[in-house]
Amino acid sequence: MKQRGFRYCPTCSTKLQKRGLTAAGTQRWLCIVCSRSGTKPRPDLSQALLLERFVAWLLGKQSQADLPGSERTWRAQTAWCWKIVPPQIHSGEIYPVVIIDGIRIGSTVCLIARTPEYVIGWHWAPYESSGTWSELFDQYPAPSFVVCDGQKGILLGLKRSWPTTAIQRCHFHVWQNVRSKLTLHPQTEAGQDLLRLTRGLWQVYGPEHMTAWRTGFRLWEEIYCDFVKQRTYHQEPTAGRRRWWYTHGRLRSAYNQLRKLQEDNQLFTFIHNPRVPIPRNTNHMEGGINSQLRTKLKLHRGMNEEHQRRLVEWYLYSRTEDPKPPRNCL
Repeated sequence: MKQRGFRYCPTCSTKLQKRGLTAAGTQRWLCIVCSRSGTKPRPDLSQALLLERFVAWLLGKQSQADLPGSERTWRAQTAWCWKIVPPQIHSGEIYPVVIIDGIRIGSTVCLIARTPEYVIGWHWAPYESSGTWSELFDQYPAPSFVVCDGQKGILLGLKRSWPTTAIQRCHFHVWQNVRSKLTLHPQTEAGQDLLRLTRGLWQVYGPEHMTAWRTGFRLWEEIYCDFVKQRTYHQEPTAGRRRWWYTHGRLRSAYNQLRKLQEDNQLFTFIHNPRVPIPRNTNHMEGGINSQLRTKLKLHRGMNEEHQRRLVEWYLYSRTEDPKPPRNCL
């Protein structure tokens, strides 16, 4: 019976021998009996190599115009690559610190979770809410600490799915919220002192700095306690309208935010646990993930929403702990 296979001649079934490479670098095979030579195409290998080229282009800095050959040919050859979705691997490991944030891509939001070193997972949702965040949290064991920006859906989702996890609020977002209410040039002395106190969060590095900051905050409360309670009344009250409001409403809102963060122990979690290095902000997410994604989406601007999502998934997969070559996803 004649042997048929990859390394046997299709004419005489003699075992083929290697005879150098073609100009394109493909292995050439020769039958020493019938002198037939040629190459043996490997569709599986060709697909794997094309997928790797596609992912390298997708995450690289080249546009389609910068690639060799025709743009139309490249789009036709790689049309099937957009359907390959990189996998998410859930190891079941309990992470000491997890940083979470979301980024809007078209009409959907990508909810991302990562450690300070690498990405652990992501979840697509139509919007950020406690339910969508819980869908992401429920895929992983509860970590010891979470760093977040304080979005209401995140806090409710944490309370529902990871109730025992300690929270560290991002100091940069705290500063942004207070600054938006007080502006950079408050008109009142109380506002100026509170803005200066909030800016002092960046100088808190240890327990002694934390104690000094809290002492300053309590002193601010004692001095301006009556000031933030001042009310303004309508001169001619009418039915259906508020009779009064707080005179310094924006100052009071900024003060209440700082007060509640202290009461909930979400402001200095990174100091209370010196054995575990806890970031005080979400820079690992904002600068390490979100800004990079925005840059790549801008480079490949014009993609439809499905293609944008695929770019995000491949980038997040490349930032996981042990990403495999794209050919392993076939």
